[in-house]
Amino acid sequence: MEKNKNLTAEKLKQFLVIIATVGVILINYFASVGYINGVTPEVISDKYPTFITPSGYAFSIWSLIYLGLIGFSIYQALPSQTENPRFKTIRTLYIVNCAANCLWIYLWHHDSILAALAVMFVLLGTLVLINVNLRRSESIAETWLARISFSLYFGWVTVATILNFTIALVFLGVNASESNSIILSSILIVGATALGILIRFKLSVFAYPLAIAWALTAIAIKQSGKTAIVMCAAFGVIALLVSALTVFLQLNNPTHE
Repeated sequence: MEKNKNLTAEKLKQFLVIIATVGVILINYFASVGYINGVTPEVISDKYPTFITPSGYAFSIWSLIYLGLIGFSIYQALPSQTENPRFKTIRTLYIVNCAANCLWIYLWHHDSILAALAVMFVLLGTLVLINVNLRRSESIAETWLARISFSLYFGWVTVATILNFTIALVFLGVNASESNSIILSSILIVGATALGILIRFKLSVFAYPLAIAWALTAIAIKQSGKTAIVMCAAFGVIALLVSALTVFLQLNNPTHE
């Protein structure tokens, strides 16, 4: 009886994962076309310029992230995956993640920058736990539809959290000279690079540093007039790409990637 109850609960979670994915994609669509508080995310971002704000094209990575999440949602809903121990562990985390994503959008569009930053940390925290629980996969499908999808998402949200932090400083009226702002931005870029390399090898996920490299490239393009930032970003991209490409050294051990 207890086993049947647990199985029913897990099937419900499978369904809720799909609902959560559909919901977060719809909310993001409504946000992108200005249906939430009459503004788009870019309008709020432009109010608080920083030296690590990326070029607008960088945000197109969300299309790839959501494609991966759709794939994961469908795959985890298969009858054969109901009792998958890794998916059983992350389904609730994923639902919380989607709720945090939607809440962040609402707060951001209502110019609640500090509250949005707090929610961003929740979003990041769920991704940390999800990626830790997906360190080992038992099939190619699980690797591509779960591990790689979530590590790409994790990498992008890591950079987004750093960006949200700098925006919060601007929102709070922290006045720094241009030289000090460049120094802080350069330190944050170096920190993001180091974190990208650390997580890549700690969790053995090559997509994580790729997402950060994508963001740093867009930052370098947007901040092209600031030599120190461009140099830090360029070296960061090279280091991150090298760390990601070491995946080819692990092709004989597919459980790593």
